Parts: sequence; C-alpha cells; structure tokens
Amino acid sequence: LAQTKPEFRGVWVATVDNIDWPSKGNFDSDSQKAEFIKLLDMHQRNGINTLIVQIRPCTDAIYPSPLEPWSQWLTGEQGLPPSPFFDPLEFMITETHKRKMEFHAWMNPYRAVFNVHKSVLARNHITRIHPEWFLTYGDKKYFDPGNKEAQQYVNSIVKDVVSRYAIDAI
Repeated sequence: LAQTKPEFRGVWVATVDNIDWPSKGNFDSDSQKAEFIKLLDMHQRNGINTLIVQIRPCTDAIYPSPLEPWSQWLTGEQGLPPSPFFDPLEFMITETHKRKMEFHAWMNPYRAVFNVHKSVLARNHITRIHPEWFLTYGDKKYFDPGNKEAQQYVNSIVKDVVSRYAIDAI
C-alpha cells in the first residue's frame, strides 16, 4: 500500500512588534507562558500541525543567546532577560511537541534594526560592535548580505540554535 504523507498545516507566529506573541505590554513570564499555551491550543483545535515561530526578529533573541541580546518584544527592553527567568524557546518547543505538533524556528537573517529612529539597542547589539556590516534602507537597518563576515555571523546564530534546541526546522 502507498503511504500518504501528512499534510503540512503551518501557521506563522510573529514576535516582532508583538504582532502575535507575546501581546504588547505582557512582560510577565507566567503570563507569557499561559498566553502561548492558549495560542498553541487554538491552532491545534483549528487543525494546525506546525508552528513557525519567530525566534530572532531583529538581531535579537527570544531565547538565551551567547551572541545576541534578549528581544525587546519579550521583556520591554532589549538585552533584559525574562523575569522570572525562563527559556522561552525551550518552553515553546516542549509545549508544541507535547501536542504532537512540529516547531519550526523562524529567524530573520538580515533585518538588524526595526526602526533606526525609535529602537533602543542593547550595548552588545551587533550593529554597535560591527557597524560596517550594515546598510540602512528606509527606517530599517539590514546586514549587508554580500559581507562575508556578516554571513559567517548569521551562520553562527543558526548553528547555535540547532546545536542547543530540538527544533524540527529552520
């Protein structure tokens, strides 16, 4: 008998600018966890089998990263860890897998600054360390995709995530 592949029924969960999760102004770890579970359960009820979660919105991280600061959309201030502390990525993967759903990590490889006029960057933000790697276009700052050092840096971010987390895809 021929085996049929299961359908891929995915949904994107945007963290940038608090579009989907966590909601704007929700900086409490327990409340963020409850909000993610509610979102996850809703998508599962609607037949979704894969979450594609934005874990790197703007050269920042929705997980503890040795290379990039915590995301401002998680804690209200770039570089500030969650309080009480938890690893949001590990939590999201665990909860997604509990429901027999896949977790795909969505990383913005090139966008570095969401708004050059309004963003408050952490001291260890890569645009402060290597400004020569970036181009400004409109109100955003992007990695220069032709810069070899920038390419290596972005690759190191991906390697870090896949070496530490049980994600199903990037």
